[in-house]
Amino acid sequence: PLVAGLYSSFMPALVYSLTGNSRQLAVGPVAMVGILLSASLEGLLTEEECPEYFNGNSEGLTQSELCPEQYHKLGILTAFLVGLFTLAGALFQLGFIISFLGHPVISGFTSAAAVLIGLTQVKNLFGFKIGKSEYIYVTIEEIINNISDLNVVTTILGLSFVAMLYASKLAARSIPSLSWLRALGPLLFCVLGSVIVYFGELDTNHGVEVVGTIPEGLPPASVDWDVSDLNRVLMPSITIVIISYMESIAISKSLAAQHGYEVEPTQELFALGLANFCGSMLSAFPTTGSFSRSAVSNSVGTKTQLGGMITALGVLFTMVFLTPLFAYLPNFVLGAIVVSSVVSLVAYDEAIHLWHVKRTDCLLWVIAFLGTLFLGILTGLAIAVGMSLVIVIYESARPQISLIWRVPGTTNYRIVKQAPNGEWIKNILIVRFGASMYFANMSYLRDVVMDMLRRTNDAVETARPEENQMNAGTSDVQYIILEMSPVISVDSSAIHTLEDMAKEFERRGVKLAFANVGNRVQKVFENAHFTTTHGLEWFQPSTHDAVLQCLRHQKKHKLTVISEQTSEGKTEELSEERKGLPAGLKRTLSVEGDRVSTST
Repeated sequence: PLVAGLYSSFMPALVYSLTGNSRQLAVGPVAMVGILLSASLEGLLTEEECPEYFNGNSEGLTQSELCPEQYHKLGILTAFLVGLFTLAGALFQLGFIISFLGHPVISGFTSAAAVLIGLTQVKNLFGFKIGKSEYIYVTIEEIINNISDLNVVTTILGLSFVAMLYASKLAARSIPSLSWLRALGPLLFCVLGSVIVYFGELDTNHGVEVVGTIPEGLPPASVDWDVSDLNRVLMPSITIVIISYMESIAISKSLAAQHGYEVEPTQELFALGLANFCGSMLSAFPTTGSFSRSAVSNSVGTKTQLGGMITALGVLFTMVFLTPLFAYLPNFVLGAIVVSSVVSLVAYDEAIHLWHVKRTDCLLWVIAFLGTLFLGILTGLAIAVGMSLVIVIYESARPQISLIWRVPGTTNYRIVKQAPNGEWIKNILIVRFGASMYFANMSYLRDVVMDMLRRTNDAVETARPEENQMNAGTSDVQYIILEMSPVISVDSSAIHTLEDMAKEFERRGVKLAFANVGNRVQKVFENAHFTTTHGLEWFQPSTHDAVLQCLRHQKKHKLTVISEQTSEGKTEELSEERKGLPAGLKRTLSVEGDRVSTST
């Protein structure tokens, strides 16, 4: 029944205003959940519950149209289950699943949802019927097939009110003295539309659709749930839980980002679950955060959850005292308010921005947008989240591997591109691995480092173009230092690969050292006895200490220490600290043409 929409706008909105995080989110019945509920419950009523549907239904009416009371009971039971499942999600701290919804996915989803919501209002703006669907192509097909039935008067007035609402918002932003239009504009246009319809008798003379008669009074209690029917609404409830939470958290995070505050996902689960559970006790359908009403709330300048409480109390006051006044409220005004509000949620400019920032993020936005429009809400979101995970896995499996050299005159070591005037240390190759080490990325590390060894006499190429800057100063690599500061975890597969690499390097006459190993990684190495088998001396707390260990090993085996390139020809004695030599070990630079070599 029509009044169920009011019932669903009271208690859930009141409960959320007391427990929710979002300051602008408007909780109540929404089109997306309504479409899912309608599709899920249609046909569930038995012949005993709805005989009109099975006998003599020549017009092909739905069960919700023929048996609204029985259909309403199933909807209330669904809201009860949705509330229980959502509260269970909060109890088990399942709000973390929102971590898989990145900003591009949320923005693309909300933009698509805004388009779908806007299209559902075509029937109100143009005065003809269209079927409900979560697929844009079905909705467009319905519009094309039924556009010949449009009501001219409704169309003219509907488009006029959209233009007037837009003009009022523009005036409120541009003229300080008219800023009150931002909050009161929609209400004034509702009054204006009702007056036009009433005095012009447009509902009777021109077929303009109005809200009509709404039953007065408080929402009736509905705690007599029939538990034997729970199995019928179990799967619809689970689907609605997922969609309603995703929809609500998406718009909550979007609005929170606009206004500079944070939304706690688990608290949102609790608030939405409690809102549905309490709503089911007062004849409410499943509810969640509404795109259209939240957009209206945001556009009129709502700053705190008090806005939701006032809305709930306003709905209660309306149900008790004011329902007769809404009998002549035209649907085209409601459609104009929704359309003018959701337009701002279509973030096409964000897609353009993401294209310039990072094109994979733009791809995620497009996938979420098109997937939601053409494949449905749940499928579209699932594909976008799945693609996000694929990109994360790909990037973690092929992380940045950077070459490190020393900043001249210091004991600091930097990435080559960050310190363009650094110096190589002969026979020592320092490599920074830019991610945690696990089974999926270790073969990539091995391949890159092996490729470096194969190119010791030429410029070393890595899998990253920015690292193709190595010169002959690293020829004859005899030591490889893995700089491990970005590595916060390793798994057993990574340790096995490192052991194999160390053995392979040993056969090639190359020693493997580790620098800046964190406590967590060091503990895993010790538990696997890797530090013991490889040698504890090859695990150093800093890059410079690792270099010194290599130089000590060179001295012991009487290896060449360092070779440098310079354009000036002179001989000088360098300090141990500057050139990173062990105490007591000195070097002298001698000139041989353009090449300066160091001896000890």
